[in-house]
Amino acid sequence: MFFPYDGKATELPKPETEKEEILLRTKVFEVVRKTYRGGMERIFVRHRGAVTVIATTPRGRILLVRQFRAPIGEWLWEIPAGTLEEGEDPLLCAQRELEEETGFSSPEWSYLFSVCLAPGYSSEIIHFFRAQNARPLEGDIREGDADEVIYYFEVSREEAQTMLAEGIIKDAKTLIGLQYWLSETP
Repeated sequence: MFFPYDGKATELPKPETEKEEILLRTKVFEVVRKTYRGGMERIFVRHRGAVTVIATTPRGRILLVRQFRAPIGEWLWEIPAGTLEEGEDPLLCAQRELEEETGFSSPEWSYLFSVCLAPGYSSEIIHFFRAQNARPLEGDIREGDADEVIYYFEVSREEAQTMLAEGIIKDAKTLIGLQYWLSETP
């Protein structure tokens, strides 16, 4: 069913929930079935959110990581990212993830925007941060997750453009992040 939009309403009414049940609960997400008044039913992933970091070095190179993604069975190039812990501040999560995935830290952080990655089946919102002048950590380096194998690589603007043009970058957040970075004035 569809309706014409008159352009005047700032808030459209949300469907009223009649029933909600959790079908699966994991450490990171839940699979939920919601039934709404009028018979609409949706099954979706409820996710606590994530962060991602567009991090560049003093030489103007962006940090990418390569890790195996089991759902698609491939090694992907990505910008550093990670899932928020329950109640965790997104900036602190972004700083932690940059350190865990690359061994770098940054003195300059800014919040950019948030994106709904797949709102048709997931509530996940990912917060984009910009980190400049990232440098390798010295001394105590925060260890990443024990079940992850991650390689990092510093990429120039030209290399990033080539990776985009050749379809090497397949990850949505990384496509967004690289386009954002390439649009900045060097």
